[in-house]
Amino acid sequence: MHLTYWKHPGEFYRDKDWHDAWAQEPAGQLPLIRFHSLDAQTWLDASFTTRYGGVSTGGRAELNLGFDRNDPPENVRMNYARVCERIGVPLSSLALTQQVHETRILRVTLEMTVGGRFERKIFRTDGLWTDRPGITLSATFADCVPVFLAAPDTHQAAIVHSGWRGTAGKIAGKAVQILAGEGADPGRIVAAVGPCISAAYYEVTGEVIRAMEQAFSGAAMKNIAEREDETHWMLDLPAAVWYALTEEGVRPDNIHFSGLCTFENAEDLYSHRASRGNRGNMNGFLFLRE
Repeated sequence: MHLTYWKHPGEFYRDKDWHDAWAQEPAGQLPLIRFHSLDAQTWLDASFTTRYGGVSTGGRAELNLGFDRNDPPENVRMNYARVCERIGVPLSSLALTQQVHETRILRVTLEMTVGGRFERKIFRTDGLWTDRPGITLSATFADCVPVFLAAPDTHQAAIVHSGWRGTAGKIAGKAVQILAGEGADPGRIVAAVGPCISAAYYEVTGEVIRAMEQAFSGAAMKNIAEREDETHWMLDLPAAVWYALTEEGVRPDNIHFSGLCTFENAEDLYSHRASRGNRGNMNGFLFLRE
């Protein structure tokens, strides 16, 4: 792989950690993206997939993990099996969800994992959290923002899928609220923002900007969106996620950005925009150790 970090992250990221991700590529094994910030949490294992190491073909090649990409289900299951073998977790421990670009977040118990029949049991949900060891939370992405949350004081973990609708709905902040309601200290929560489309390639129109303006202050919007012309803006979803997290008490120095743009790294990562929809899905995985 030849992953590159954001070339020009912008003034907003000047004092922030925007190169948290690193590529783990052992010889002969499926490559993964990992995060320095989450590697430090010894009770947790976090990783993110690339395009490589699976059995899918065509625009979905190779490691498609999406069930809605016109890929034979047996291919998708085999891809999940390969990832689980690679990260050392049982396939049956996966919690998989149908994502709908909303802000519902669900607590996952062992009964909600795919089990031996590999059956998805969670629907219309864009965020998962748990405090139960032995569960592997998973969510799927191809430009939208992956947000990993780890609460070291209570050993709670969450993963959320934050597209523009979820970001305007502050799904990442809602996840912090839930963890705090279950005893976590927001000031100690560690957040890792995974690979997603960067502001340099995410042009949007008025509907999206209006939703953001309703959610974030004028001061925040100066860092979230840059106007291109009368009808187009360049939108920085990771910056918006940063505001949603800090509003709920997450310390700025506990928020880490992968620095990887899916569009810019489209040869190695799936990007909906770069491929014009002809793509597979990557997944983030969070496993709570026994």
